[in-house]
Formats: sequence, C-alpha cells, structure tokens
Amino acid sequence: MSSAEATGDGRTPAPQALPVLGVVVAAVLLGSAGLFVILAEATAPTAAFLRCWIAVIVLAPLAYLEIRRHGRVPPKALLIAGVSGAALGLDYVLWAQSVLDAGLGVSTVLISVQVIVFPALVWIFGGSRPGWLFIGCVPLMIIGMLLTGGVFGVDQAAANPTRGAIFGVLSGVLYGVYIFGIHHSRKVAPKFVVAPVEVGTIAAGVMTAVAGVGLGGLDFDLGWDGWAWMLALAVCGQALSWVLLSISSPLVPVSTTAALMLLQPLSAVVLGSLIAGERLQPAQWAGAVLVAAIVWVVGGGPEALTRRRRPPR
Repeated sequence: MSSAEATGDGRTPAPQALPVLGVVVAAVLLGSAGLFVILAEATAPTAAFLRCWIAVIVLAPLAYLEIRRHGRVPPKALLIAGVSGAALGLDYVLWAQSVLDAGLGVSTVLISVQVIVFPALVWIFGGSRPGWLFIGCVPLMIIGMLLTGGVFGVDQAAANPTRGAIFGVLSGVLYGVYIFGIHHSRKVAPKFVVAPVEVGTIAAGVMTAVAGVGLGGLDFDLGWDGWAWMLALAVCGQALSWVLLSISSPLVPVSTTAALMLLQPLSAVVLGSLIAGERLQPAQWAGAVLVAAIVWVVGGGPEALTRRRRPPR
C-alpha cells in the first residue's frame, strides 16, 4: 500500500509538504480563472475555447520532450486522459453558463461538489475508501461551500439562478470526473506528467469548440489587454495548475486532495472581493473561515502540530 492510501483503521498517513503545497497552488490558480475571464471581458464560450487551446500550445513542447525521454505513452493512459478531458470541456461550458445565470461566486462554489465525486470515484473504481474524518467532514464542507457562495441569499440580478445552480452542480460532477481521470492516468503511466494533461486539454478544447459554435460563435476581438488576461488564464488557470495537480495528487491521500481543492472556490471569492470589488456578506465570510478550518483539519494540520510537540527520540 502506498503512502497515498488510507490505513486499515481508516486513518490516512500525513502527506509530505511539497505535494500538499502543489495541490494548494493548483487550487488557488484554478480559483483565479473566473477573475481572468472577467478582466479579459471575453464571452464565456470564447474564454473556454482560448483557455484550452493556448494551454495546448504551451504544453506541446513539454509533452514532446517527455515522450522523447520516456517513449510511447500507454494507450490506456491516453484513453483515460481523452475521456476525462472531454468531461472537462463540458464542465467549462456548463460552468460558463452557470456564471452567466447565477454569478461567479455561486457557480464557482457549486462546482466544488467534486470534493464528493472524486473520492467516490476512487472508492468505486479503486477500492480506496476515504477516511472517517473526511466522511464526517462532508456535511460541514457542503455548509461551508453554500455559505461562501452566498446561495442562501439569491442575487436578485441573477438571470436564471435555478438553471445556474443546476448547471453549476453538473459542472462540479464533470470536474470530479476529470480530477479522477488525471489521478488515475498517473497511476497507469507514472512516468508521464505533461503528456496526459496535453491530451486531456486537446479533448477539452474540441468540446469547447463544438459548444462555442453551437452557442453562436466565438469572438476573438479582445484587444491587447484581453489577450494578455486570456494568456494568463491559459498558463496559470489551465496549463500550470493541471500539471501541478497531475504531479502532486497521486502523492497525497485522496481525501486530502479533495479537501484542499476547496481552496479553489474560497480563493475565487476572496480574489473577487479584493480585486473585482465584490462585497462578501457576513455569512460568506463565515463560510470561508469554515472551509479554511476543514481544509486545515483534513489536510493533517492537527497531526503536524502533534509531531512538532513530540520530543525527538
């Protein structure tokens, strides 16, 4: 049994610092994606399309060098990456519409249903049951997500909050499928990090292209500022974040990865407040504190303090 799996009594070993940091940075970068879209002033289909295809260009030379070094990628890993990438493309489309219908904060928090979907898929297909600590924290996680997103106070300016909420949850399910896919792809082909992410990003790009055409076309007249923010979105909110997650997630317990990914909606709400001028309500701040506390507990914070207090042998 590897260090990333639960022990027999349901507890998980304390994760190493660097892989945990990698998941944290990836989650924060992914949480910045909505802010980049707002700053670019791009339409939702255009942002989703460019987010994928600019990232494909950025990742291409790295994937080529990786294949030159390690040889052919196992077909099973490519298949998993392609299928999960297609799910990611649909996730982007549904999430973009959810943003338009319900608002950035609500939609970003709702996709965090992946914290339940990802461990459930690992349990179903991998037989690795999440620890009891994680299972017990799930209700509190849900409450924290709802409070942080402000779903208890419906925005009167929202175009279609009911449809936005439904699309947000569906987006989160697909998001969990993708995270499970890249996690499992690393298990199948442990030598490859960038190549599976590249394949998944291409598949996601194809899905966003089809959706963009179906929703009325793409608009590339963004100006220099808009293109700069889209480049930042593709590099930070797509390529770098998913490579970091692909490297780090197999080295961290599943429940810990799922909990740490809650930093994505949390960082989205905080960045929206600090940079985009969005005003957090008291209930949202309460939810943010609750989410941060759960991330610390499930991420091994209490165990880390205990280890520091133990005298050396």
